[in-house]
Amino acid sequence: MLYDAGYTPSNGEIAAFINEPARSWWQDINIFIQERFRVSPKIAYSKCAAKPGWNVKYSKSGKSLCTLYPEEQSFTALVVITLDLEPVIEAMSEVLEPVIMEIVRSSRPFNGTKWLMIPVTSKQVQDNVAQLLLLKYEMKRSGKK
Repeated sequence: MLYDAGYTPSNGEIAAFINEPARSWWQDINIFIQERFRVSPKIAYSKCAAKPGWNVKYSKSGKSLCTLYPEEQSFTALVVITLDLEPVIEAMSEVLEPVIMEIVRSSRPFNGTKWLMIPVTSKQVQDNVAQLLLLKYEMKRSGKK
């Protein structure tokens, strides 16, 4: 279902595709994003070789907030950060999960950004994704890109 470009799944069908406990994390992050940033999800099909299939995109004021890629046992969150956020994230290394820091440190810069493909495999990682989204949004609001 999630790999068939001819059929657009509903939000409920996407959530049902994901097994527990990841389904709860999926629902929590979606509710958080929608309520905190006052945005609606956009279900889109990706032909990208790295993550083909249906995904859920969130944008605020025409700028990407994140993209969520459902999987059966977990999901992946794509969070694009500007390079000026990297030292701020590094300063948070004591409160972020080691997997997050490894992804930040190993991601290659691209046009002044880093594309963080974060596998959400625990509630703690899901909470860290929410922290990164808040950081990204607050930095943008403060005029620091």
